[in-house]
Amino acid sequence: MTKHRLEIFSDGVFSIVLTLLVLDLRLPHAHGAASLSEIAPELMVHAGGFFIVGAFWINHHKVLTRITEITGATLLLNLLALFWIPLVPFATKSAVERPTEPLGASFISGCCGAYLLSILGARITAHSYIDDEPRLRAWRDRRRLLIGGVILADFAGAALAWVDPWVGYAAALGTVVLLLALPTAAQARATLERQDAEGAAPSTIGAQPMRARAPPSRPPQEPEGGIRGSSLPRRSR
Repeated sequence: MTKHRLEIFSDGVFSIVLTLLVLDLRLPHAHGAASLSEIAPELMVHAGGFFIVGAFWINHHKVLTRITEITGATLLLNLLALFWIPLVPFATKSAVERPTEPLGASFISGCCGAYLLSILGARITAHSYIDDEPRLRAWRDRRRLLIGGVILADFAGAALAWVDPWVGYAAALGTVVLLLALPTAAQARATLERQDAEGAAPSTIGAQPMRARAPPSRPPQEPEGGIRGSSLPRRSR
């Protein structure tokens, strides 16, 4: 199967969710500077939801860019990943209106972990050009281990948010920052090629120019007996 329709459908879901975020913004009843304080919670909901959903879309784009062939399982897991996206605005709204209650924090962290788990499964069931390159496969395996650790941290944050909501907020924020900071496969390949080039090139730092050495001069050879025959005059008879 090709991934063209999968990309179109996924982008459509993200676009709709990002558009629906603005529906929570209502005109304030106050005027002037007082209107900003009245609409501040709605602006925080919009900013927080847009930032999280935007980070998910960037990660989704990176994953689908590397995929070359998909399966039926890829479609189902991608659909499951998209299921968690519309819940983010609800979670951020609950967190802004009731920041000290655990519901919003737990939902945000849980959505992060569930989305990453679903999109990781979608990537595993698909085929990518990375799977054909041994060195990039090693980079892929390390990245999967890292994402697995982030998923566990998100689910732990969702559970611990019922004890302290700020744990859930911290887990969700760390996930979003990590998704934005992770290098792409193209960047990883460029790094490997640069390391290969640096390892193959001879190092010229601190090197002194080599000078040709003259062959060592040999001492004049003497005849047997240690006396040159040409240095002694012949005795006349």
